[in-house]
Order: sequence, then C-alpha cells, then structure tokens
Amino acid sequence: MEVSFSKEIESLRMGAGETFHGEGILAITKALLQSGVAYVGGYQGAPVSHLLDVMVQAKPYMDELGVHVEACSNEASAAAMLGASIHYPLRGAVTWKSIVGTNVAADALSNLSSPGVTGGALIVVGEDYGEGASVIQERTHAYALKSSMCLLDPRPDLAKMVEMVEHGFRLSETSNMPAILELRIRACHVRGSFECRDNRPPAISTRQLMEEPAAFDYAKLAHPPVTFRHEKLKFEERIPAARRYIVEQQLNELMDGPRKELGIIVQGGIYNALIRALQQFGLCDAFGQSEIPLLVLNVTYPLVPEQVAEFALGKRAVLVVEEGQPEYIEQEIATFLRRRDINTPLHGKDMLPSGGEYSVEVVAQGLVHFVEKYLLPLPRGEGGGEGAAHQPSPQPSPPGRGSLELAKAWLQGNIERRSAVGTQIAAQLNQALPVRPPGFCIGCPERPVFSALKLAQQDVGPVHIAADIGCHAFGTFAPFSFGHSILGYGMSLASRAGVSPMMARRTLSIMGDGGFWHNGLLTGVQSALFNGDDAVLLIFKNGYTSATGTQDIIS
Repeated sequence: MEVSFSKEIESLRMGAGETFHGEGILAITKALLQSGVAYVGGYQGAPVSHLLDVMVQAKPYMDELGVHVEACSNEASAAAMLGASIHYPLRGAVTWKSIVGTNVAADALSNLSSPGVTGGALIVVGEDYGEGASVIQERTHAYALKSSMCLLDPRPDLAKMVEMVEHGFRLSETSNMPAILELRIRACHVRGSFECRDNRPPAISTRQLMEEPAAFDYAKLAHPPVTFRHEKLKFEERIPAARRYIVEQQLNELMDGPRKELGIIVQGGIYNALIRALQQFGLCDAFGQSEIPLLVLNVTYPLVPEQVAEFALGKRAVLVVEEGQPEYIEQEIATFLRRRDINTPLHGKDMLPSGGEYSVEVVAQGLVHFVEKYLLPLPRGEGGGEGAAHQPSPQPSPPGRGSLELAKAWLQGNIERRSAVGTQIAAQLNQALPVRPPGFCIGCPERPVFSALKLAQQDVGPVHIAADIGCHAFGTFAPFSFGHSILGYGMSLASRAGVSPMMARRTLSIMGDGGFWHNGLLTGVQSALFNGDDAVLLIFKNGYTSATGTQDIIS
C-alpha cells in the first residue's frame, strides 16, 4: 500500500496571502504550479520522489488546473516529454534522481538541447555528490556543459528555491535552453516557509486544447544539416541571452563584507555549509552576515565572465567552494581571470578535497588553510591583517571566540570523539566493532531465494552472477556475497553478455521487475533472444516499477 500524501496535496492548493510551511521538495512542487507548468513527468528516486508522488496522487486537483501528470517508465522517457516545449509555449517540468537518471536521459537531453525550446523546460534533479547507494560519484554539471543547458543550484532557503523555479522557466524561455534545477538531499528536506502566490492554470492545457499542430519546421529537428546551425546558436545567441538574464535579474547573489581584500565564490547549494563553517572562525554572525564577501552562484552554468572578474579584481585571494570533481567552476573562473590578465590568486581544490560531500567539517578544514594563508597574523582586538593596507576597508570585527585556534580545536575534538567512541566499544567487546552492512528486511521473501542460490552452488559449483539495482542488491553483502557486477538499472542480463560465451557453466542474471520494465526488456532480454544467448534470468516480481512505487505494472 502506497503512502498517502493527502496533507501535502492540500498545501498545494494554498494561494496568495497564505504562508507555506514544510519541506524543500514540496515547496518546489508548489512553485511549479505557481509558475504555470502545463505538464509534469518523471521517474521517482530519492531525494526528489515526493515531487512526482504528490502530483500523481493529486491528479483530481491537477485536472482542475489542466496540468498533465505522467509517471514515466524511465528517465529517458521523462526527458523526451520535454519535446512538447520545442514547438509550443508550454512550460514543462520533469524530475529524477541523478546522476544515474541523467545518464539514462542523456540521449534525449542532447537531442532536446540542440534545437532548443520555446516553452520553458525545467529538469528537477536530486543529486548529492557524496551520496552512496546507486549514485555514481559524477556530476550533472558535465551534462549541462556538454549539451548547453542552464544549471541552477539554489541557496537552500525555501523562498529562494521557489523564486529560482520561476526564474528557471523564464531563463529557459529567454535563452531557448533547457534548464536543470539541482537539489541536494539537505535542500530537499530543509524545512522553512515562504509566502505563497496563486497557482496559475496554464494557457494551453488539458482544459484549453490546441486546435492545430505547429507548422513543420526542419530547423526544430536535431538532425543534420541544421545541427551545425544549432551549435552556432548555442554560443552566439542562447548563452549570451542567458547571461544577460542572470545579470538583469540578479540570480547570483553578491553578499558584501568588511574584509574586502578577500572573497569566496560558492555554489548556492553549499551556502548553508559554508556559513556554518565561517561561524566557527568568527567570520560570520548568527544571521549569516559574512565578514568575507561572498558571490553565491544560484546559477552555476553559464557563468557570467564579467561578474566573476569584477568580484575578483583587486582582491588578495579568492576561494572557490565547489563540491565534486572535476572542478568545472574553478577551471572556468581561472580561464575568465587569465584572459583578462587578472592575477588574483585563486584557490579551491588545492585547499578543499577533490571528491566527497562538502559537509560543514570538510569546508571548515579547507577554511583553515585559507585563513592561515591570508588572515594571519590577526591580532586580537584589531582587524584587516596584512591586507588592511592593500585596500582600505571598514575595520572588521575581532576574531572573538571563533578564532582559528578554536576552530582547529573544534575540528580536532570531533575526530577525537569519534575515535574515543570506537575505542570504547572495542574495549567492551574485546574486539573491533564488526562491520554491519545494510541487509534485507526481516521477513523479506528475497532472503530465502538467495539462501537457495547458496545451497544450489554447493551442488553445481560457483556461478557468475550479474547483479542489478534494487533491494536484491543487498544480496551483494555478507553473508550471501552474490554479484560480480552492477552496471545500471535493468542492465544485469546485458552485463553478462561478454561473460556467458566464455563460461563452462551458465551465468545467472538477477533483476527486479522495476528494472525489467525500466531498461531490462530492451537492453537485455531482446538482445539475448536476438543473439540466441544461453543464460538464466531471475526476476523478482513485486508488482510495481520505478523502485519507489506509484507505477503499478498492469501486466
């Protein structure tokens, strides 16, 4: 039985003069309706599942507004829905978990980005660079660069996130580029409030139908020879238009501070972690006022060269806080500055780690290096350090309780507490704390299936087993330890194609029915049948697809 979202659905009906209180991802859902979205699709996955789950259950209300909602069979079919915005002034939004979802949708996205869009096209992706599970440590940023799509990374504040949804549609329409709205798990689950506006029924909708299709226009196809014209349009018209809109609407936020000789450029989604880290050094107050000027990038692609150059000009140093690798933003900023012969020292991955999640502790550890290099010596009761004579500025406040020494002590204390807990438990057990990987729920019927496979191999010998995405992936952990590879959702049968001909025993592929309908039927089953492959496929059937539910399998 699926979870009921009746309370959340009621909050979608709120109008002007009312105040929304709740989670970030539900605020995004409300923002879509306030922006006049005409159609919504997607494929569920944490942390953005609620967006589609709520809208699917709110279908009666969506019908009132004339908004079409579709639970798609995979991310590629969701991305292809945005083709409606190529010819028609329809605002469309789709959602999925990334980076795995963006990988699946890549073909449709590149073909969408080539001709560009007329109506606003917004892709809401839930992405954490440091997250585990089925999330590969890659970045959607690469796809934004490759296909020329705007990439929004809003500051995790509900009012700002809602504002950026509306701007995302307008930015897409102004530039004719699809826009991606990237949300980390903390942004999706951050709680707060914002002042609502009335929902906007779309001008063209399921209640206000179009009489005639658009006239045929070969230039709207992603097909040679017009694709060569599309490439020129991207860099001659679309990106410049996007940059003008970003500047005119002040989408990126410049937050001034008294230590004007320094600067920090930060992705919007990392803003909260940066502010908390700065507070440990006494460089930010409880209200988020930083002593070091900040350039908060709520749009991380395209960057505006003049905006970055103006921020960096005359500073002793600038630190770029960019989560994940490669450091796309840092490299682009370095190029902007060098082309303008601006020699401001630029730091980023030389002080912060290349990979992993940028938690408060991680950012604070990087700030230690930045503070030691540029804010010391910093006498108590005085400010400005060695940079005070470099560029006159208002006298900043003294370092106070959050000095460098206290920040270092806080970081070291965290390390020592973790170590002490581990040592204490080990002493009580007379051994190291045993590893406890995730496993099957008590009573799960998949557990006896893997037990049977264990027993069967005692008779027939070891078998090559291709694993897949889904609950059955827990079989890769002890005590079963089954699965030689995981190549993607529904890919297990395809991933053993090169192994089967080389094996004396038959190989075994394990797949859930969600993966089977997502990708497995085409990439695995059809290919195996066509080539006459000799393999065994085990499908776990639970009756719905898309991993997190909502889409019941009719067959």
